[in-house]
Amino acid sequence: MQRTLRYALLLLILAAPSVPAAPESRVLRIVWIDVEGGAATLVVTPAGESLLLDAGWPGERDAQRIARAARAEGVERIDHLLISHFHTDHWGGVADLARAIPIVRFYDRGLPDPSAPGVDKRLKPELRAAYLATTGGKSIVLKAGDRIPLAGVEVEIVTASGLVAGEPAGAPQTRPCTAEPEHRALPDDETENALSLGFLLTLGEFEFLALGDLTWNVEHKLVCPADRPAGAIGAIDVFQASHHGFDDSNNPALLAALQPTVAIVQNGPKKGGTAPVFGWLRATGSSADVFQLHRNITTGSADNAPPACVANDEEDCQGASIRLTLDPEGMSYTVEVPSKQTRRTYEVKASVKGR
Repeated sequence: MQRTLRYALLLLILAAPSVPAAPESRVLRIVWIDVEGGAATLVVTPAGESLLLDAGWPGERDAQRIARAARAEGVERIDHLLISHFHTDHWGGVADLARAIPIVRFYDRGLPDPSAPGVDKRLKPELRAAYLATTGGKSIVLKAGDRIPLAGVEVEIVTASGLVAGEPAGAPQTRPCTAEPEHRALPDDETENALSLGFLLTLGEFEFLALGDLTWNVEHKLVCPADRPAGAIGAIDVFQASHHGFDDSNNPALLAALQPTVAIVQNGPKKGGTAPVFGWLRATGSSADVFQLHRNITTGSADNAPPACVANDEEDCQGASIRLTLDPEGMSYTVEVPSKQTRRTYEVKASVKGR
């Protein structure tokens, strides 16, 4: 009787549906999480270490979306949380996120004194209090040229507090560039956007650039190498469009220098992803594909990515993400839009930097 029961149990085990395979390990993964026009970009290194750029809006929705996306990648904690700047759609979700998933280290440009002259009035005191309580007042302040310690992956801070790597403190927001005598500067941006932390992630030959909500003038300084010891960035593989794809960012001079193979627009249905930015990306002649988190419902099909490259078509959506994986040899990467069953693979650029 016992032998019969054991045999029946073995048959049940063998007949049970297989457990889904664990997420790819030992490869670099980047996930652009839909936080409805905010920002949250998750990087998971081949060693399983995690870096999150920005935390979306306040409330449970974004915190839960980020936590679910992390756990889907096998991540049970955020090792490094980098806040690009202090606008609600980027840092507002920190306290809620910390309740949804543990966060080990916090990084920012330095929390400004709200009483200081010139401080952006959108730096809300209630968010400041929640942030200080969550971080314990021990966030790590980054400046341009610093690096975040990720095993096997280089993450260089290329912009912070209105400066680019290699610039002295107090350098102006606009830098004339002798190679571009006709460059058009915009009036200085006095908001938090121009102070955004931005990073260049490098693994082997693969490079990914994300600049938060950095605006036109400081973006230009990244590719105007005069008197900049670190040199210009040069051609990259993947670019996260600045400032959700607004056209006071994504300076055409920057895009022309970056020559990105892929651009990811972290926009909302009525926020960002503007027609001029799509035009500028196409004008580089290098963008094989532009991907969007949302279709911009205020513009037409000519100014949106093809439907296969748009994660969310409707304003009322489930918050689908975009995902990138770098192959273990570092020779190619695949960008997926799971909601559309889209998978596109690109060769990694072999670029010479002069850095």
